[in-house]
Amino acid sequence: MTELVLRPTVRHRPWALIPVVILVGLCVVTGAAAGDTGLLIGLGAAALVVVPIAGHLLRARVTVTSSEIAVRGLVTHRRADRTRAASIVRALVVAPRAAANDSIFVLDRDEQLLLRIHGVNYPRADLDRLVEHLRLPTVVADRPLTPDQVAKRYPDNAGPVV
Repeated sequence: MTELVLRPTVRHRPWALIPVVILVGLCVVTGAAAGDTGLLIGLGAAALVVVPIAGHLLRARVTVTSSEIAVRGLVTHRRADRTRAASIVRALVVAPRAAANDSIFVLDRDEQLLLRIHGVNYPRADLDRLVEHLRLPTVVADRPLTPDQVAKRYPDNAGPVV
């Protein structure tokens, strides 16, 4: 039985799609200027950008049931037994040349990382609902963290997660 499902959206940050629209437009216009074959190549290049983004938005989700917390990305799927989740750390992660990322770290009793939820594609209200729904003790970081600080604090964080 599913209790809560969060799906990513870009509605809260529509400006983030501007570079995608520009890149797709450049691929098509440049390809069209080169003729019919160029147009096909331009459309193919545009598809290389659009398809993964659309796939991520359609496939990714955070699902909370009575027994587990699951975080699904385009190619990743991580699960944690809900009974192992003991606390939450919520932090703003800031990286050069990237948007600030409101992240949620779900920890076990030994303060080891079970799951990381990157909030970049989720509205803050959805992340607030998730934290409230889990009903775990929550600590909010007193200052923004860099990706290096996150990697040192949570070394089990093997790569990007939704």
